[in-house]
Amino acid sequence: MEKTPISVLLVEDNEGHAVLTKGALEQEGFKVDVCRTGRDGLDRVFRNDYHVHLIDVRLPDLPGVEVLRRINTIKPGSVSIIVSGHGDEAAAVEAMKLGAYDYLVKSPQMSHLAALPLIIREVLERRQLKDEREQLQTELWEHARLLEERNVELRRANEELKKLDQLKSDFVSMVSHELRTPMATIKEFAGIIVDEIAGPVTNEQREYLGVVKANVDRLSRIVNDLLDMTKIEAGRLMLNKVLVEPQAMVEHVLQSMRPLAEAKAITLEVSLPPAVPSVFADEDKITQILVNLISNAIKFTEKGGRIHLKVSEQPAEVEFSVADTGTGIAPQDLPKLFEKFQQIEGGSAEGGAKGTGLGLAISKRLVELHGGHIRAASELGKGSVFSFALPKHDPDEVFRECLRRGIEQAKRKQGCFSISVVAIPNFQQLKALYGPEETNRLLKQLELMIKEMVRRRQGDIVIRWQQGEMVVILAEVDQTGSKVIAERIKRLTMRHAFVLGGQTLTIPLVTTTATYPDEALTEDELIQITEGRLRQVECRKTRVLVVDDERKVRELLREALEHRGYEVLTSAGGPEALERLKRESVDLILLDLVMPVMDGYEFYHALKEDPRTKEVPVIIVTAKGDRKDRRIGLEPEPYNYIVKPFQLEDLLSKMHDVLFQHRAASL
Repeated sequence: MEKTPISVLLVEDNEGHAVLTKGALEQEGFKVDVCRTGRDGLDRVFRNDYHVHLIDVRLPDLPGVEVLRRINTIKPGSVSIIVSGHGDEAAAVEAMKLGAYDYLVKSPQMSHLAALPLIIREVLERRQLKDEREQLQTELWEHARLLEERNVELRRANEELKKLDQLKSDFVSMVSHELRTPMATIKEFAGIIVDEIAGPVTNEQREYLGVVKANVDRLSRIVNDLLDMTKIEAGRLMLNKVLVEPQAMVEHVLQSMRPLAEAKAITLEVSLPPAVPSVFADEDKITQILVNLISNAIKFTEKGGRIHLKVSEQPAEVEFSVADTGTGIAPQDLPKLFEKFQQIEGGSAEGGAKGTGLGLAISKRLVELHGGHIRAASELGKGSVFSFALPKHDPDEVFRECLRRGIEQAKRKQGCFSISVVAIPNFQQLKALYGPEETNRLLKQLELMIKEMVRRRQGDIVIRWQQGEMVVILAEVDQTGSKVIAERIKRLTMRHAFVLGGQTLTIPLVTTTATYPDEALTEDELIQITEGRLRQVECRKTRVLVVDDERKVRELLREALEHRGYEVLTSAGGPEALERLKRESVDLILLDLVMPVMDGYEFYHALKEDPRTKEVPVIIVTAKGDRKDRRIGLEPEPYNYIVKPFQLEDLLSKMHDVLFQHRAASL
């Protein structure tokens, strides 16, 4: 099919220009009509449709710009190109503002005619692209309008669904609550009859009452499952998270499950290493999950089978798994295990009765609320393994969560809430000397001791904070009560001997407290106050004075001790050291015995005779055979010394012992 030629209306008063222009265009396949005046051109536009109008700026009757304006009025959106001579560019630009698609300047040699066909085609392509863009824009607006209408309908439908879902939840909740009272009454009166309080019963009647009790218990479980699922889906289930020791929780669960297992001669096994860390969780909810998994395992395990509960520590999680030797689950049923109202075929539920199919669905949602995950693996005829993992707790996260909850509870009760921080001074020096393993064991001992001391009320919580280096007591007490707790802990720990690195030590403690709302109104304010007060207690480094006439020894000790967090002063002899002690106080003196001018014995006597320095502890550094105890004048009382040559670790250990003993005696 042949293409329709491009039709052009040429409005040109110059006959020569008109003939040349028409010829150039027709040679390129255009169809051209020529008008000599503006009015003639407008008449043609009325009667015919053209692809392009070529309008000369200067016409005998009407200006080209006026012809353009009238064409746009007659046929809006039509394509017009202004043709101007030299000097008429301003009029051409004005025409562009009025809607011309382009303009062309005539050249005296008519060389512009060679480019005219290309210009016309480009203008028409631009017009086509503009039309397509406008069409697309119109379609997009229409799609957007339809989409918005559908969104409105969907929102309306969603609102209706929410209302229906809320009505369903309210109905389930109302029915469940209404069922609880009559069920409790039925169970109570059945128990009264079984116990023969209302008179004797026959064995047959006792059997019937047993059936009644079993069905009431089953109905109670169904009601509780429905209520739990309703709360979870409504977002109303709140977790009461605390630090939970897996050992105690698992023992409690197994104790409650053993009668069911023994009734079917099923062996209950448990693997729980003593080093498994505690988890930050709602103990009741985790217990509920374990009870559900174990009861399911008992239900679907034949008599004489075996169930194994295992708790293990993973890199970032604590995992609980329940494995059985039961009937197993078909592969096609595994994907829908944790969906609501799923009844998996198989097993031997008591009396053939089935539950709600909500137990595993509830367990999955409870695990996910804790930030964990749950999974199942099974093989028909060989048994199943259900495992769930909870994330290991972060001390700072636990601390802040407990702190936030304590403040919220204090607000509700219009009461007080305090934090007491218990820390070991110069803990980093202790850690550098004895190593992380020994110091972590010490902190664990301290934590357990404090838990026993403060475990009086439900609101008291003991946790480790800041990488476990501090023990924090969160208690529902006022400012005075928190200080009493802190002082009591310091007093009682002073009576306890801790073993560290094979040595028995008395550990002095520093404490600080802060109370809501007396001293702070938010958790951040409480933390800032506590940390600030603790820094004031611990900010000063332990200052050691090294008195030795050998420069290399002084420099060696300075470098080694400063590297371990001490502040070190040095003196080359006794007189210099005594003068320095008049200006500066120290916590410990390392004293060489053999020195010129004033030996260590003379210095020691001078030190102990001065009231300002007599309480400063001294470690005498002596070479083998240099000790002359009677010359010190303190016999039979023991004093602290270390023999040259010594290992640096031995010196550091002696320094820690002396400093701890001195601090303990001064408390």
